[in-house]
Amino acid sequence: MAEQNRTIPCAELEADLVLLHYGDLDDGPRAELRSHSANCAGCSAYLTELATLLPLAVASDAPAQEFWMDYNRELRHKIDAAVESKSWWQRFTAMFRPGYLPAFATAAVVVLALTITFGNGLWSGKHGVNEDELSEALPVAENLEFFRAMDVLDDLDLLEVIGGGAKDAA
Repeated sequence: MAEQNRTIPCAELEADLVLLHYGDLDDGPRAELRSHSANCAGCSAYLTELATLLPLAVASDAPAQEFWMDYNRELRHKIDAAVESKSWWQRFTAMFRPGYLPAFATAAVVVLALTITFGNGLWSGKHGVNEDELSEALPVAENLEFFRAMDVLDDLDLLEVIGGGAKDAA
């Protein structure tokens, strides 16, 4: 415990001791503080600790040269990758470069020609029903209820045949 008390500087002089270590005190206060630290074991030990610990703290802040070389290499790789990767609009506009433009123009002309050739019958406006087909369908539509009843009767005949086959088997 006695050793701990010897390393504790005078509280009012602690900041001045740090300034003395860095050489930031004027001549008058410097001489006064040196004579005090020669007589005070706590202040003298504090100056010794500052002399040993502060250079270690400053030296550990600087990374090694290998760190900077690795950092530089990784940064160059990231920059190269960012330059190589293109956004969607850059890839889209690349299709319209002079080398690709004739191919796209040819494809557009072929699609347009096929549309006009084969699409002519589809968009001609003759979507109506032929008159012969209409004259055949009209009487059927007028007697639709009759034909529905006939379908029910056919279904009944089928059920009777199936039911009669089941009675004969029993």
